[in-house]
Amino acid sequence: MPANKKTYLAAKPKRSSAGHSKRVQIKGAPLRREQIVRTALALVDREGLKALSMRRLGAELGVDPMAVYYHVPNKQALLDAIVEAVMAGIDLSVDHPEDSPEQRILTAAQAYRDAMLAHANALPILLGHGPSTPAAMRPVELLIGILRDAGLPPAQAFAGMQIIAAAVRGSVGMGPAPEGVSPPAPEQIGAMLRLFPPNEFPNLIEAMPFAGEFFEHGFEFGVGVITHGLLGEARKGRE
Repeated sequence: MPANKKTYLAAKPKRSSAGHSKRVQIKGAPLRREQIVRTALALVDREGLKALSMRRLGAELGVDPMAVYYHVPNKQALLDAIVEAVMAGIDLSVDHPEDSPEQRILTAAQAYRDAMLAHANALPILLGHGPSTPAAMRPVELLIGILRDAGLPPAQAFAGMQIIAAAVRGSVGMGPAPEGVSPPAPEQIGAMLRLFPPNEFPNLIEAMPFAGEFFEHGFEFGVGVITHGLLGEARKGRE
């Protein structure tokens, strides 16, 4: 055997089966799609969408990023999977067909909002990548069904679902103050309002003291107004 061949063999590092396993497994367990999606969503929850990349996700999982591609072919597929995970987290069991249409619509909207608030950093993903899989569309099916039960024809039920979903996403986008941050005290609101000339902003000055109540009570009020309009359309259709 030539000398240079011997040198090559001597210098070639031995491949450790344990080391190789570490690059494609998590703590000895095979990498699974569910783990990937759960880890990706946790990363977005913690650090926002900007932190999410295949390289960073591989590091979080303790694997080579190429191992992630085996289960999730590209970034688009990963974002779709995150949308599915958030939507699948909506508690559909809260709906009770014996309740009034108003209560059913509000309960469904609150369940959607609760799931979104649990993953508020994922909101940009849902805005850019709407639900498209059966698991993600089940809450959509439920809400359309509630509106159909209330008497709306299919086209209006679909439009109503879109309007309610937009209201939910908007309320989450405006969301509560970050943890540890209190809403402005009345005296802070008063100090701010003194910057606005009363003759130019009379309505704002009158309404602003109630701004702190919006997140707690404004959501129910808004959904109630939407529901009232939708059910009014349903009644017109029956006349």
